[in-house]
Amino acid sequence: MGGKVTKEQLVKLAKYWPGLVAFHRTAVLRVMLGSAHKTTVVFAGNQAGKTSSVAYQYVIRMLGQHPVADKNRLARKIRCMSSSLPVSADSDEQDNTQYLELKKRIPANLIVKDITARSSNMVVRRPVGMSSEKTVFEFRSSKQELQDLGKIQLSSVWHDEETPKTIREECKYRLLAEDGDEFFTVTLTNPLSYVYDELWNRAAAIYRTQAIQDKFNLPEIERFKGRNKDILGIQMATDDNPSLTEDAIERLFEEDDETLLALRRYGMPAHVTGRVHKTYNPSVGYISFDKWFPDGIPYEWTHARGIDYHESRTPWSVIWLSASPQDEWFSWQEFHPAIDGPNAYNTYEIAKALLRKSEDYMYPLNIIDPLAKKKQPNSGFSTVDDLNRHFSDIRKELGIGTETYWRAWDTKGTEGRSQISKRFKNASRVGRPFNNTVRENGMVKRLPTLWITDRCPKTHQSIMNWRYGEYVASATKMVNDPKGVPQQKYSHDNMVLEAFAKEKMMTFAPYLQANPPKQAHGRSPRATGR
Repeated sequence: MGGKVTKEQLVKLAKYWPGLVAFHRTAVLRVMLGSAHKTTVVFAGNQAGKTSSVAYQYVIRMLGQHPVADKNRLARKIRCMSSSLPVSADSDEQDNTQYLELKKRIPANLIVKDITARSSNMVVRRPVGMSSEKTVFEFRSSKQELQDLGKIQLSSVWHDEETPKTIREECKYRLLAEDGDEFFTVTLTNPLSYVYDELWNRAAAIYRTQAIQDKFNLPEIERFKGRNKDILGIQMATDDNPSLTEDAIERLFEEDDETLLALRRYGMPAHVTGRVHKTYNPSVGYISFDKWFPDGIPYEWTHARGIDYHESRTPWSVIWLSASPQDEWFSWQEFHPAIDGPNAYNTYEIAKALLRKSEDYMYPLNIIDPLAKKKQPNSGFSTVDDLNRHFSDIRKELGIGTETYWRAWDTKGTEGRSQISKRFKNASRVGRPFNNTVRENGMVKRLPTLWITDRCPKTHQSIMNWRYGEYVASATKMVNDPKGVPQQKYSHDNMVLEAFAKEKMMTFAPYLQANPPKQAHGRSPRATGR
C-alpha cells in the first residue's frame, strides 16, 4: 500500500469524490472507523443507513485513510454477498444495495472495469499518490453453489443479510491468507439461523446508538468478559439515518405494534424486547457493593434468604436480600451450589456453606421453593426438614450462624413479578441508592427500589436474559412472536426475587423496623459495632 493521503490532497480530491466527502459521519460510522475487530455484526432498523456506512468505510480503506492501519491493508479483494447479484451497470432496475452505495462513493473515472452481464466484478484503481494496486469488489449471490465461489484469497467479506452458514464458512476460509475481516449488515425482519447465536451472542462488545439507548433503557457500550474479542456488535435504528425526518419515520411505522416496531425501527431482536423485566437498567440498577457498602450491610436492616430448589441437574439458586428503613432492597450475595457431577454438594454441605456465607446477621425470613417439601422415599423427610435439622446441628457443633427456620414460599399469582419490575423502574427513576425520596402531587413519599450488587453477577445476568416465549429452534428464534409465558431458562434467580416480593415481612420492612414487635429478641444493633 502507498502512503496516506494528506489533508491537502483530500481537499483537491473533494470535487472528484463528492459522494465520499459529502457523506454525513454518523456515530455508527465513527465506531466502525475506530474498530480493529475482525468480525462486525450490524443489527439495524429498516433504512437505518447500515449499507451506506459499511460502503463508506470500504472506500476509506481504498484511500488508505482508515484510522486502523491494518484495515487499509485489507482492501485488495472485497467480496460482497447478498441474496441477488447486481445487474449490468447501465440497467435502470438495479436493486443490489451494496453495489448502489459503492457507486455513490466512487468517482466514475476510477472505475477501471464495471460489472457486466457476464462479470460481477467491479475493478477500481487507487487515486494518484496511492498504491498501484487495484481494489476488486466481487459481487456474489448467497444462493450460488459453493463451487461457484472460487478458490481465491480475499481481503474482506461483506454479508448483506445472513449468508447460509456453509457459504459463510467457505468465505471465511478465503480470508485466512490475508487475515481478513468480515461485516454482516442485518435487518431483523428476515429470519436468522446462526448470526445471533454464534456471532452477536459471542461479541465482546456491543455498541448502541442514542435512539436505542433511549428507547430500551440500555447502555451505549456493553462489554462481556470471556467472549470473542474479535467480534463487535453494532445496533442502530431508522432514527439514525440523517436523511430521514422525524415525521417521515413516524409515518413509516405508524401501524406497527411494539414488537414489530422494535424489529423494523430499532433492530432489536423480538425475544430481546420480550425481556420479562424491561424496567431493569443495568447501567443504573447494577451497583458496586464496595462503593455503597464499604462497611457491609447494616445489621439493623431486615435480612432474608431465598432458595430456588431443584431435585437434580440444575444448581440451586440462593439469594441474600436486605431491606433498608427507606424501603430500598439490595440483593447482595448469591450462591449456586451444584447438586450433580464431581463438584456436587449434598444438603448438609449446602447448609454449612449457607451458614458461613450468612455471617452473624439475623434472618427472620428464610423461604424456599415448595418443591422442597416433597418427602424423600429413602428417608421420609423432605429437603426443608433436612435443612432445618442441619442448620440446628451445625450451629450447635460449629457455633456459626443464627437461628433459622426454612419454610415454603407463596407460588400464587404474578404480583411478585410486578412488584420487582416496579422496584427496578423506580431505581432507574431515582438514579442511585439512598435517593428515593420524591415529591408527587404536593406530597413527599419514598419510592420502593431494588438494586443488584456486583456480588451477584449471575442474578444480574438472569434478569437481563429472562424472556417471554419458548422458541422451537435457532432458525426460527428471531421471527416468532414471544408468548405470554416466561422461559424456564434464566428463571431461577428471578423466582427467588419474586418470592421475596410476596412476603409482607419484606414489603412492610420499613414499618416493622420502625415499630418492632415487643416480643422480638435479638442482638442490639449497637452491639455489632456497625
